[in-house]
Amino acid sequence: MSSSAATDHATFLRACLRLRREPAGRAAVEAAAHTLTDAGLQAAIVEERVGPLLHRAIGRLPFVPPPVAAELHRSAHATTLRNLLLLRELGACLKALSAAAVPVIVLKGAALIETVYTNVSLRPMVDVDLLVPRDALTAMRHVLESLGYTLERIETHSGSVAAYENELTFLRRGKFDTWLDVHWSLFDSTYYQDRIAMDWFWDTARSAEIAGVPTRVLGPEALIIHLCGHLALHHMGAGLLWWNDIAEVLMFYGAEIDWPELLARTQEYGLLIPVRTVLTRAADEWGAPVPADVLRELDVQHHSPTEQRVFAELTATRRSSRQRLWSDLRGMSKWRERVRFASSSIFPSPSYMRRRYGITNPLLLPFYYPYRWVRGLFGI
Repeated sequence: MSSSAATDHATFLRACLRLRREPAGRAAVEAAAHTLTDAGLQAAIVEERVGPLLHRAIGRLPFVPPPVAAELHRSAHATTLRNLLLLRELGACLKALSAAAVPVIVLKGAALIETVYTNVSLRPMVDVDLLVPRDALTAMRHVLESLGYTLERIETHSGSVAAYENELTFLRRGKFDTWLDVHWSLFDSTYYQDRIAMDWFWDTARSAEIAGVPTRVLGPEALIIHLCGHLALHHMGAGLLWWNDIAEVLMFYGAEIDWPELLARTQEYGLLIPVRTVLTRAADEWGAPVPADVLRELDVQHHSPTEQRVFAELTATRRSSRQRLWSDLRGMSKWRERVRFASSSIFPSPSYMRRRYGITNPLLLPFYYPYRWVRGLFGI
């Protein structure tokens, strides 16, 4: 698919998704409805995971071809079943974590389904994301392992992921595999892990009922900051579903949002570039209700050269392992942390090396270290 065709498809799908909030746009969508049968557009709907949202927005309108309407309905039905299964598993996890006194905040899809979309069939989920305090990681892991979850990430040394990363991924296999991402920091960057104290996110969290279990979700300001940073830094601004999430959140919370607080935290955490980029586009392209004075304030605020560098590094289209290592080292504020992190990456434990490279003969183990260094040096 050409880039121009992809852009046209994204523009049309965005117009369709906006109908839930702006019914006046129906005439323009109807005029371009012939593109709904285009194979490229159908592929884009699947790739962007917006079939259920389109079903709600246009699925029952008379100008939608019956085969397309049927496919959108199937997508919504499949999403309902998958989300119900994920929420059932999440409910069991939340109950067990609560019994073990492990504090939890439910993030992203599962939180949005229950609090913003309030419809289990609208917003697809691939996995479940939770936030826990860093000092609760051991207790959290014991709870999840007791429920049949296994840690999917290999650590270079015991505790290295907790020290230098922002999440652990767990998998529970069965007739329905469940992936669970447990975070203690919100962004995959040592710069932000070092700079952002998580106390404010916990202090402003709100009570909510997710999967029938009392728990917590991020407050509106923290939620917007997280979604903007996640979209800009982790997805390079791509993904109609993520953009729709932000538009829905801004519409849902509306006048309740404390914009001065949001702007102050954005500046404090060094997130001005991603928040400015996303909120400006959300207002321009999605009709999201961002106050004009907020957009002006974002436009005149200044970011540091370090923030610009970090943003450029994190949003580069292709980064070698060497570049990622260098970026992580530069993001750390203390030399002791840098030395430990570099040593952990350059000299992983023998158990890590055996699992990572499938080494069965222990005599070969020493030779795999220079092999690892050469691969990392040239970014292979």
